[in-house]
Amino acid sequence: MPFHITEMRGGGAEVQAWLLAKELARRGFDVHYVAMSVRGKAGTTERLDRVTIRWLPYREHLRWRNSLRWYGALREIDPDLVVQRMTSETTGVIGLYARRHKKAFSWVCTGDSIPRRWLHLKRQVEANRAKAPGALKSLVFLADAAVADVMRQLGMRCLTHAFTQNETQRRDLKAAFGLDSFRLPSGHEPPATLPDAEARRRGAIVLWAGTLGPRKRPQLLGDLARRFEGVPVRFVMAGGHSDAAYQASVVSALPKNVERLGRIPFEETLSWFDRAAVLVNTSPPRGEGFPNTFIQAWLRGVPVLSLGIDPDGILREHGLGRAAATVDELASHLRDLLADPAGYARMADHVAAFARERYTVERVADSFLDALGAPPVATPTA
Repeated sequence: MPFHITEMRGGGAEVQAWLLAKELARRGFDVHYVAMSVRGKAGTTERLDRVTIRWLPYREHLRWRNSLRWYGALREIDPDLVVQRMTSETTGVIGLYARRHKKAFSWVCTGDSIPRRWLHLKRQVEANRAKAPGALKSLVFLADAAVADVMRQLGMRCLTHAFTQNETQRRDLKAAFGLDSFRLPSGHEPPATLPDAEARRRGAIVLWAGTLGPRKRPQLLGDLARRFEGVPVRFVMAGGHSDAAYQASVVSALPKNVERLGRIPFEETLSWFDRAAVLVNTSPPRGEGFPNTFIQAWLRGVPVLSLGIDPDGILREHGLGRAAATVDELASHLRDLLADPAGYARMADHVAAFARERYTVERVADSFLDALGAPPVATPTA
């Protein structure tokens, strides 16, 4: 993975990779986690929760310069299986290693935009338009993105097992790369005890948690909060962004009734899920594959209110919250939930039971290992 959550970099993909790594290690597998360090640990290894973490140098730009280090780490570890839960130029390095050394290579899709060709190049075109870095830098950034895309597309030809989170990803991966895939949802560790539903409802904390990237539309939480000014509802935003200037612009535009926590450690974020009455998600319909925050909330009996994303219609189909098309509709759902003690209690019990049946780390690890024991769905091509 590019990062590790102990260094407070990365997002849901890193969280899921680490949770799966720990669970596999708990079951007796010899697990190694390779990542770049942003805190000066490059060239070192450490042991954490039975997992060996190997640190590589951090590259902000031209990350393909780390290719030999990634390849060297794989050769030293000599794994039977390499797992990647993201997509980048490193996909090509892993693919080359896996093919040369006849190793299994599992790839997990992390977002609805991921299974398409020239992903990085298209994103860089958008970034150049937004930031206008100048002609020379624009060309360098575009060339860098093109290299990343060529490498990842070569690596995708070497997969032995592909995993997707929803039907949209499955269909798009097949169309773009000709790959079939297994379904693998995200999973989290359930809390030891469930917080009291009525106490949470009365506390009326509305939580937004995630990376403050434009694809998650964090500014829409501010639009929702403005509709509750003067009302005893606490809006809390947890998360940050690597671009400090962009983060500052997002935060400064929020109304005063939104508490800004900034980037906080993973365990501290979970403590806010324990207290929240409702989780709000503002990602667009094709923004995320299956948000980690949905599962973190559901496992604690916290309903989800979503302004856009509803993977495979799960909110509507299974009554795990409410999906809305507009901020006004979202505000109406929030008022209704907080004003109905009996209805809120029923929904809280239902979402907790549903999540514990499907979305614990143990369940996800079972599905992952079952898929590895099945015939590969993607055969490496010549």
